Amino acid sequence: MKLTLINHACCKVSANSLTFLFDPWVEGSAFNNGWDLLIKTPFSFDEIMEGVTHIWLSHEHPDHFAPAFLSQVGKSAYRDKITVLFQKTRDRRVMNFCNSVGLKVLELDDGCPTRLNSEITVTCVVQDFYDSWLYISDGKTSILNLNDCHTRTESDLRKITNTVGPPTLLLSQFSYASWKGGKENAQFRAQAASQKLETLARQIRWIKPEFTLPFASLVYFSNEENFYLNDHVNTPAKASMVIAESGSKPVVLFPGDSWQTDTQTHDNTSALKRYSERYENLDKLPLRRPGESTTLPELKAAFSQYQSRIFEKNSKLLILLLSRFGIFKAFQPVVIELNDINIRLSISVTDGIVELPQTSAKPDVRMHSSSLLFLFKNEFGFDTLCVNGRFECGTAGFAKMTKAFAVGSLNAMGLSLSPKLLFDLKFIVLLLRILDGVTSKLKQSERQVAGATTTATANQLHEKEKQLSTSGK
Repeated sequence: MKLTLINHACCKVSANSLTFLFDPWVEGSAFNNGWDLLIKTPFSFDEIMEGVTHIWLSHEHPDHFAPAFLSQVGKSAYRDKITVLFQKTRDRRVMNFCNSVGLKVLELDDGCPTRLNSEITVTCVVQDFYDSWLYISDGKTSILNLNDCHTRTESDLRKITNTVGPPTLLLSQFSYASWKGGKENAQFRAQAASQKLETLARQIRWIKPEFTLPFASLVYFSNEENFYLNDHVNTPAKASMVIAESGSKPVVLFPGDSWQTDTQTHDNTSALKRYSERYENLDKLPLRRPGESTTLPELKAAFSQYQSRIFEKNSKLLILLLSRFGIFKAFQPVVIELNDINIRLSISVTDGIVELPQTSAKPDVRMHSSSLLFLFKNEFGFDTLCVNGRFECGTAGFAKMTKAFAVGSLNAMGLSLSPKLLFDLKFIVLLLRILDGVTSKLKQSERQVAGATTTATANQLHEKEKQLSTSGK
């Protein structure tokens, strides 16, 4: 098999008579002007699409599912040659979109190998609420694409190893990709970066790939409001060192580079050097403005539509009960300060939106009015906000905001808050585990002294990173 890194999580894999394109986001911003590509894509649309027979989409996040690119494919001469591969979902929203732009879709059953021709089989497995990973095999060579799937526990990794054998090549994320504490909480980001490398090492020890390609982190936080989040991101050099120490051979590719899976060695020197230059000049990359400020009447009108949508798609009675009796502390009013228009609001899906005096209690969250408007207008708005990090709050504020607004993200996954869902033990345990994991890490970092030095391991990583940039190992 031949693999070409297009950009970020987008790779092109040629396997015998088939050619796969993974998660094609290749230009423009993502997550409400919160992310941009670290490196400009070095290929034209036609160069990317040449020979492609299948496009696999791991999940609906915009750095993996890019409607503009898929629409372009649907209008092109490549349309009739392409089959989109996607996990089977309740809402079928991705499939319906692809169909609407003229693309046919093959829905993949969870965990069931699907034979595409006499040589190639693919296996797609759903991870957590909406993500998925893909395993491609021709009987001799195999590629496991984990993209940014969360593998928090041994149970997560056991699920993978029980489904597929050790792959020839593992593709996996190497740095954090969401809000990790406010501007003053650099320690939380340092911990998140370290834990991401620990996750990568754990994946390798369990899955035992011969080679590992670090990818799906080739972005930067590109808004004036969130650029500080870049201060502790991992680099490919750090990931390369961890991969080698964990028992796999690192394959570091710069966008535009290719690699044959039957090649037993790979010289990473050039790619590491180019990455080093880019990361050293992060502060010179362009930044996006927060956006146009909105007005209180516009926010109230958008909130009214948001409230109607929430009650239409979820049990209004259950929401009212959870709110009134403080169960799980859900749907409690959140005090949000809009720092661009100097307004403080109390917001609750049950009690409405109320302007507060500036002398009122300290706000739970601070953000730009355009971010709040985006949250109201889109079911995935809160999910987007958590990824782009365009807000400021502490542990208590984050937990409160999540319990107030995450229901929209639930609806975006095709689920609804209902009495039946409350009895889904697996769902509840997973949801609480995710929230508890974030808040406990925040609490831990907030207890530590701001500006504390990182661990000796982090210092060793920094030194080895400099060595790797020159040695290429």
